[in-house]
Order: sequence, then C-alpha cells, then structure tokens
Amino acid sequence: MEFRTLGKTGTLVSTLCLGTMTFGAETDEKGSHQQLDRFVDVGGNFIDTADVYSRGVSEEIVGGWLAAHRDRVVVATKGRFPMGDGPNDAGLTRTHLTRALDASLRRLRTDHVDLYQAHAWDPLTPIEETLRFFDDAVRAGKIRYAGVSNFTGWQLQKAALLTSYERLTPIVTLQPQYNLLARDIEFEILQVCENEGIGVLPWSPLA
Repeated sequence: MEFRTLGKTGTLVSTLCLGTMTFGAETDEKGSHQQLDRFVDVGGNFIDTADVYSRGVSEEIVGGWLAAHRDRVVVATKGRFPMGDGPNDAGLTRTHLTRALDASLRRLRTDHVDLYQAHAWDPLTPIEETLRFFDDAVRAGKIRYAGVSNFTGWQLQKAALLTSYERLTPIVTLQPQYNLLARDIEFEILQVCENEGIGVLPWSPLA
C-alpha cells in the first residue's frame, strides 16, 4: 500500500480510502467489519463515512469496529445534510454542525475524528460561520483537520482564502466526484487544489 500526506499536513494516509456509504444498506454489520478487517490487513489506514450514510448506521457500524483499531486508522466523516425534521437539522450553521459532530462522535465511539468535512456548500450560511466552527472544533480536540466536499472552484477558493486571512484552521482536503465520466474538476477545481495545497479525495472513482 502506498501512502501520501493528507493535504499539506504531515499525517500519512493510504492512497486507497475505504468509503462506507453502503454500510448498513447494501452491506450488513458482519460484512462491513469483514471489509474493514481486510482493508487494514492489506495496509489501508484511511476510512471515510458520513452521518447521512444509512441515516447514521454506517457510522455506528464503523464505531463498533473502531474501538479495537482506533490508533491504526485515520477516520473521516461529514456533516451538512438533514438528520432530522427540524428547521435547524441541516446546513453548515454552527447550530447544526455542533449537534451533527457530537452525534457522529457518539456513533463512532471516539472522542475525535481525524478529518471532519462539510458535505456540500450551504447557500444560507456564511462560510465564515462554518470555518470558525471548524476552528473551534479543532481547538476543542473534537477534530484534527477540516475539509470540504462537493464545492465549486470559487467556493473552495473563498474558503481557502478566508482561512488564510483570518488565521483559521485551513481546509486540507476536497472530496469531489471524479472519474472518467465526471471530469469537470479538471477545468478549475484541481488548479485551486494545487495552488492551495489541498488534497483531493475523489468519490465514486469508478463511476
């Protein structure tokens, strides 16, 4: 297994990341744990999930396995999409992300996640609010690094510049869709990532 740094950080992650979107839906707990075991057996150390994957069940399954392997893996999760029916049960607001992160930590049975990602842009919330939440979460020890997913080029550049100007926790990764059938990020987004030193974590690489 090959390893690379997670963006501009010194943390090393396997070039293959195990995505867990199917855990709890297409794959039951036993099968999921078998996949996790096999992944670390061949040298993988990077696991990605999200609160909305199977409505929290994916995180619970990963959490049930994680207790015996926490020091061996780098865990990433995401927040943004609805996990309830209330008006504040979604988005990148401080209100929602505070609840979402705490709930993810409970399901994952850990006191921190290595990479916490904004699952998508929120047009209603000033990005400054989200970035300050990330910074506070790092200072509180709940997350190690911050990342984003599904951002456009201008959204990613704005976030990167604001963290620099305001001296906030930097955005270290972008998780975009990227495969032979979806190559839009080649027009602008990859250039932003290269310029800012942001790591790229493609989702759906096989389409």
